[in-house]
Amino acid sequence: MGTYFYILSGLVYMQRTKTAEANFSFRIQFCVRFSTTSSDVIVSTSSGDVKLVKEDAAPVYYKAKGEGIAGFDLVPWKNDEKIANYVLFEASMEKAKVSWKDYNNLTSDERTIYMKHLKAVQERKLTYKDPFTGYIVFTVCHHLYKGNCCGNGCRHCPYNLENATDTVKKSRVWNGAYYVYELSKHRSRPPVMGIHRRTRCNVVDNSALGKEAHISGKRAYCIDVYKQGRRKKHLPHATLGDKILVAIRGQMRKAYVVGANTHVHLRKHGIPVTDTNNIVLLDDEGNPLGNRIMVPIPAKLLENKNDAQFAKVLALANKFI
Repeated sequence: MGTYFYILSGLVYMQRTKTAEANFSFRIQFCVRFSTTSSDVIVSTSSGDVKLVKEDAAPVYYKAKGEGIAGFDLVPWKNDEKIANYVLFEASMEKAKVSWKDYNNLTSDERTIYMKHLKAVQERKLTYKDPFTGYIVFTVCHHLYKGNCCGNGCRHCPYNLENATDTVKKSRVWNGAYYVYELSKHRSRPPVMGIHRRTRCNVVDNSALGKEAHISGKRAYCIDVYKQGRRKKHLPHATLGDKILVAIRGQMRKAYVVGANTHVHLRKHGIPVTDTNNIVLLDDEGNPLGNRIMVPIPAKLLENKNDAQFAKVLALANKFI
């Protein structure tokens, strides 16, 4: 036998069911009266008053998952360690999300750091060990639990460095996953003196081979530098106007450097710097493959006009900067 109560619009519907009897229902009027001396509630019915004791009633509100508005809290774990609760874990995973486009632009070292941080967030950890420096770094769980930006320019700050000074903000760059130092924009490598082995170059003449490389997206890269006064074992760095050997579309071609992306610390006054390393391809006889240079080239190259082979390259340009 079971009894069910439904309270709707001030009426009590009581339905009693029996195994062998037909179902029946009836409706009764009721009123509620609060006691002035205690917290008990007295319900008046046609059968008499029913006293409801507050201490015996079920709790109305459930216990929150954590303290504060967002419910972020730390829970005990192994070896007296504190980890994030589930609410903080969900918010941290949402902050740690990175689109495939941003992830594809990260370097190998940056991806290693990102995966190390993501694994720590998945384990609800507050810190992790940097795989390269060995330093202890706070995860996004720690920053969300604190609730505001500390102003120190933390790597995984979820508050856009709002409390950091202008100097700190200028020294940090968002790479799509976390904040890095400004020098890390140069792929965490030290400044180089020029074009070296495996440096990618853009072909700026109108040769068929250069157009094919541009359309395919596989740019030419340097494999040798023709420069006097250096041992072959230590490949010299090519600068503006030097001749190099490049690999392009499965072929090896000689080329002249007509535009160099020089590091900001190594730039010289009066010499323009391009965003990419530009080259002009040569054939087996040393003549340009194309008949026109499609971009402006630095006027500094006019100093090499006495070189017969380089003079042919200068003749293809129609604009100097």
